[in-house]
Amino acid sequence: MSGLTLFSFSALAAEWNSTASINASAVYTDNVNLVTTGKESDLTPTLTPSISLHGKGARATVDLTAAAEFNGQGGGNDSVNPRLQADAKAELFERVAFIDLNATATQNAIEPLAVSGSGNLNNRGNKTTTYSYKISPYLKSRFKGLADTELRYTYNDLNHSEGSVGDTSSETVNLSITSGPDFKLFSWGVNASNKVTDNEQGQVSELSSADFDLGYQLNRRWRVTGSIGTESNDFNSVSTNRDGSRWDIGAVWTPNPRTVFDFGFGDRFFGSTKRFSFTHTGRRSTLTASYSQDLTDSTTLLSDQVVFQVVDQFGQPIINPVTGDPFLLAQNISTIGNSTFVNDQLTVGYSLKGRRTTLSLNGNISEQTYQDSSREVSQYGLGASINRQLSGKISGDLGLNWSESEEKGTASTQSDTWRLSAGINQELGPKTNLRLNYSFTDRSSNQSGQSYEENRLSLTLNHTL
Repeated sequence: MSGLTLFSFSALAAEWNSTASINASAVYTDNVNLVTTGKESDLTPTLTPSISLHGKGARATVDLTAAAEFNGQGGGNDSVNPRLQADAKAELFERVAFIDLNATATQNAIEPLAVSGSGNLNNRGNKTTTYSYKISPYLKSRFKGLADTELRYTYNDLNHSEGSVGDTSSETVNLSITSGPDFKLFSWGVNASNKVTDNEQGQVSELSSADFDLGYQLNRRWRVTGSIGTESNDFNSVSTNRDGSRWDIGAVWTPNPRTVFDFGFGDRFFGSTKRFSFTHTGRRSTLTASYSQDLTDSTTLLSDQVVFQVVDQFGQPIINPVTGDPFLLAQNISTIGNSTFVNDQLTVGYSLKGRRTTLSLNGNISEQTYQDSSREVSQYGLGASINRQLSGKISGDLGLNWSESEEKGTASTQSDTWRLSAGINQELGPKTNLRLNYSFTDRSSNQSGQSYEENRLSLTLNHTL
């Protein structure tokens, strides 16, 4: 029996849960062109059908959320903006052969540091729809209780709707050998990876690495970790230093089952490195924080985008991830291109949930150092939102976000953006609700024509089928 046939049989035998909805909206803006002076208003109708599927069988799972925003804006804008997040996992041959599949579609700014607006319904033209799909078959085996092995191949294809943005593809091979269950306090592992990224003109980059990992459980609360290895890289760079040895030393502190703190420091060819991740989960609150330094590119970041939030801050599934609000553009990518860069990323999030009110706070700092030029991009962001159930059928929400982008080296640009939003939801029936949302955006920049203010009002009728 072929793996594809087995996957089909598993899918047919799975338990399926599905939701479908349709949203009809009218969106008004007083500055459709996002300009400093000479504002023009516009009223745009939109229709957004969506579907969410979850299937789980004995040897396969499928998760899919898809939506398409149809709008009547006209002109040179896209009249259809698709959104997709699909994941599938299958066991092709029992305990030996597996496959993971992933596909996404979403809208991104072509020049993220220039004016693009918060969504798709503006006339700046600085937007492309990004399509990504991954196919990742892998083999697993266990040598009694001594070692577990995994050999994985991943093919990733990234395409853009706009011809001015180049398409890319990548092939990655990973080999992992880790200690088996016979090792209780002591653990070890060997990891090797090779990733080649290409575009229409040929090879863009090749990243290769091999590491040997060790770990030891000192007691119930503390575990020490370490790794040593080497990397060999080939990409456009102003420096000849792209290879060399690397190492990391760290520890994991688990004072209780609800709190984990993993931290470490090391060294790579681009300098010293630091990392940490912290999570604390209470009865009604969650606190997360992480910091990392890694070598990456826009192809990787675009392929790993989360299009729909399918779980909330407390890990609970969101029944319908499509809210009915106009789709927002991703704001965490500083460029779409072929450059390799070192990405320093800090993220912090806190959520508090009461009987009727949920408070969320978040912050992020990103420092990106490009290897093929003197370009450096810094991005900062802070956000706060509160959602309250005002009555049995009415809820309201309020949000405030601030972001700042700064580019140095090849250019000298700086901008900061404030966005205030407020919404109210009225349940009209068991499957129907009405949402009114207002937002005000204020962007200031040191570049001519890159500052604007916009008031936006949307009225959305949502019906679950």
